Amino acid sequence: MNTMTQSHEDQVGQHAHPTCSTDLAHLHQLCFPLIQRSLSLQGSGDQVDYGTPLTPLSEGSVPGYDQVDAKGTFKLRDIEKELKENVGRQHLENELGLSWTKIREVLKRADKNGDGKAQYGDFLLALQHYRIDSEECGPFKKMVRAFAYVEEFHTFPPPLFISIVTLMELGIFIYHAVHLPRAHGLPMTWEGPVPYCSVLIYNPFRRWEAWRFLTYMFVHIGIGHFVFNIIMQLIVGLPLEMQQEGWVGSLRVAMVYLCGVVAGSLGTSLVDAYTYMAGASGGVYALIAAHLSTLILNWKEDSSIRIKKVIHQPLTRIVRLLFIVLLTVHDLGLAIYVRYYAQEENRTGFMGHLCGAIAGFLVGVFVLDNRRVQRWEVIWQRIAWGIFLALIGAAILWNGVGNLCTNNSFFPPSDFRALDGDSGNCQLYL
Repeated sequence: MNTMTQSHEDQVGQHAHPTCSTDLAHLHQLCFPLIQRSLSLQGSGDQVDYGTPLTPLSEGSVPGYDQVDAKGTFKLRDIEKELKENVGRQHLENELGLSWTKIREVLKRADKNGDGKAQYGDFLLALQHYRIDSEECGPFKKMVRAFAYVEEFHTFPPPLFISIVTLMELGIFIYHAVHLPRAHGLPMTWEGPVPYCSVLIYNPFRRWEAWRFLTYMFVHIGIGHFVFNIIMQLIVGLPLEMQQEGWVGSLRVAMVYLCGVVAGSLGTSLVDAYTYMAGASGGVYALIAAHLSTLILNWKEDSSIRIKKVIHQPLTRIVRLLFIVLLTVHDLGLAIYVRYYAQEENRTGFMGHLCGAIAGFLVGVFVLDNRRVQRWEVIWQRIAWGIFLALIGAAILWNGVGNLCTNNSFFPPSDFRALDGDSGNCQLYL
């Protein structure tokens, strides 16, 4: 088979179609140079019969569009590898109008027999149907697709991290809802109780039990606290994880979330040293801020790609930014009110929210998908990661030497009896 002697962009430019971008002839002219090497031989020797360029519109085809008599077969995994590794995301979205996360879905549609192979003609039809459905739908459907990030989501692999951590938090909450009333006479209400004796909660009197800086995310204070955290976690976490590529994407989101949780407890330990901590708010605010990271990293790419009318509506980005700003302003205003004007005690960990958000932004810049890496972005990513490590290192260091430097006046004294069954203070439970 003859190899291509021109770049993808040059060949695509030569075959530009003057009419409809979803015309089968136009799609054929765009796709053929990209996947020519992956098509199987249909004849003998080095000759391949790819069919005639065009045939008249036939019954069963999409009204208003030509039909291509294109022959050739390819393996799905081969063409997926070719598109992702040798063509690249920018070219797929700019020229083919095919969202990066929808490659496998379109290829599966083209696999009529379910044998892992597809006819080139069926691939063109699947791509055409995808483009028509995503680009030529009505204004309302287009807006719904944009706000739901339909084109940016992948369903396989599923968003494992957010699903697993949510189920774990649900399991611990159910355990507390059953155990606390039975063993301690503390019924679960909308606002409480506080499971002070849990081995998972962050206990300022037992800071040497380092796991508490992370595991407090599994403990919630009352039904309202749990419901709000879980709803927010699903709303902001699932879209973020489903935008990341493959299994590695789940690990990236896990890193953002867990770093936010740890940063939230470390930050609170420095500002409100005597405060217990419970809940996943640090991780949730890290996810919220990570959305801002992806917007900034991919702002230019989102603005320039040809299919932005489908998956990157300007209004969608504005709403995402407003959502982040409103949460920030709400938390800041409420924190000021509670500290200076509120008469009743408020147990909301505002510093945990702030530190979680800062961690989420910095770690998100470093680990989340960046569609087109530029030199200045690499420098920025390294700076962000360095700032995060410096802040975390400083917080850990002060937790270790803070009392030594302040004559035991900064952190509360260690209480070795807090979970000692002989002391009568607490009975150990999760």
